[in-house]
Amino acid sequence: MALGQVNVPGAAGMDAVEAKQAAQAAKEAAEAAQRTAESAGKTADAAMQKAADAETAAGNADSKADAALDAANTAAGAATAAASAASAAEESANSANTAANEAKTAASNAQKAANDALKAVTKLTSVINSVPTQAGILTYTGAAQSPSWNGYDTEKLTIGGTTSGTNAGNYVATFTPKEGYEWADGTKTAKSVTWTISKASLSVPAQSGALTYTGSAQSPQWSNYDSNKLTIGGTSTATNAGSYAATFTPKANYQWSDGSTSAKSVTWAIGKAAGSLTLAKSSVTLNISSLTESVAVTRAGDGVISATSSNTATARVEVSGTSVKITGLKAGTAKITVKVAAGTNHTAPSDKTINVTVSLPDTSLANNTPDIIAAAAKSGQAANYWSVGDKVGIAVNGSFGGLSYNNTVYAFILGFNHNSSVEGGNSIHFQFGKTAAGVDIAFVNSYGSTSTGFCMNTSNTNSGGWNNSYMRKTICPAFLAALPTAWQNIIAACTKYSDNTGGGSNTASYVTATSDKIWLLSEMEVQGTRSYANSAEANYQKQYDYYRNGNSKVKYQHTATTSACFWWLRSVYASTTNYFCRVNTDGSAYYYSAAGSRGFAPGFKVA
Repeated sequence: MALGQVNVPGAAGMDAVEAKQAAQAAKEAAEAAQRTAESAGKTADAAMQKAADAETAAGNADSKADAALDAANTAAGAATAAASAASAAEESANSANTAANEAKTAASNAQKAANDALKAVTKLTSVINSVPTQAGILTYTGAAQSPSWNGYDTEKLTIGGTTSGTNAGNYVATFTPKEGYEWADGTKTAKSVTWTISKASLSVPAQSGALTYTGSAQSPQWSNYDSNKLTIGGTSTATNAGSYAATFTPKANYQWSDGSTSAKSVTWAIGKAAGSLTLAKSSVTLNISSLTESVAVTRAGDGVISATSSNTATARVEVSGTSVKITGLKAGTAKITVKVAAGTNHTAPSDKTINVTVSLPDTSLANNTPDIIAAAAKSGQAANYWSVGDKVGIAVNGSFGGLSYNNTVYAFILGFNHNSSVEGGNSIHFQFGKTAAGVDIAFVNSYGSTSTGFCMNTSNTNSGGWNNSYMRKTICPAFLAALPTAWQNIIAACTKYSDNTGGGSNTASYVTATSDKIWLLSEMEVQGTRSYANSAEANYQKQYDYYRNGNSKVKYQHTATTSACFWWLRSVYASTTNYFCRVNTDGSAYYYSAAGSRGFAPGFKVA
């Protein structure tokens, strides 16, 4: 505060009152200086010292002013009390004037000191030496945030610009000095300050849990994955088993824990499902009729199928697609092991096996079982193993033609594929019988008697021919029943043409077909020509190779193998009503009464 001029009364006219007023004004000026100095002293220590000095000076001035005032008062009193003592008063007034001048000088000095102190304090309190900065770190939270500031005094500065933000990034706030303040560079304009919200840190996702192939598209579960924070890419859905790579890219407000923001590749997997293997068969029997067989393989997926044989000399194996083809090479057994390797989507299942039995004919007919003989017949290759006339023992046990029999009799081969255009191919025709020593025999019972034993009919007639004969309808079925089951199972019905009318007329239409498992041979089949049979039978029949080859037609009684016997044929004697054809004891063609008991030498076919 500037101090005004202090007027002190002079010798030419100042009275004591004026001098007092002047002194009082000086005093008030000094007190004002003192108050200013005291205010400045509160702001800064240095200014305080100067203010103290100013206060001291002001005090001295005040003291002098007081002294001057006292002198003025004394002078005034003296002037008032003794007007006559003018010279004394004038002298006192001069003294007062002098004192007032001194007070004026002191007050002026005090005012100057106070002004200097005020300027120093004002300068210190109005300069802002540093621009505020962000205090601490802000990280993105999804909510609006404002920074804390270093060096920000709300009484000195006004904040503006962007002071709050949500997304990660840089923002600019402004700071402007308030009235009475300025920056250290002397400017008062707003200064821009950049502050930052950092991106939130993320961990890289990983597959959570395991996936197994199902045949349908699948996506993994992820740990550390939040679709609000990360963008997924790459391969995130797949069907087949295997490893895949998904990518994860932080969104705008996020970064990886290493500070990067580029996409990271994460491997995930679909495991293979358990494999399976099923075979259509666990055992295979191969024989001459079928030396190969394919077994279907069912497996899950596309694993490679392989197969090996434990006995490659007996059975060979090869894989074709999803089948295992087994080929029999020789009689014996083998074990086929089937494997399925791991495929695209399945693990390798446990191995499976096929037990293989290869049954091939022995070149000795007697050493073969019925089923092997049948298999050879069906294959059409029987003639490659055996010959016409080879024999095989068959246990006959039962009653037929009134004969109770339990013994082994040998059946011998009459021919292979005999008369196939009529009677069917892939077959072996047999006839009973022979002894173990090879003697041709026929079964006999009540031999030579009538209407009993092995007779064609129980009465002396050929009416109805072979078809309706007692021999066909009764004795032959009984004989079949006396054979072992294994042989019964392989004996096939055979189509035979015969005179099935009889009655004494050689009529072609009388020759018709029957289907029989056990039958008697015809005249043509034994002799190779017609002597007494219906002449039309030759149209449908052929002589058996056994007899065509010149083998004996003579048969002996099974009970007396040195005694030849007559043996029946199924052909009627076409010119009579009561005879059937037979073979004489010398093997020639002849006939006999239907009711007579003669030898029984039946035939059968295996096919």
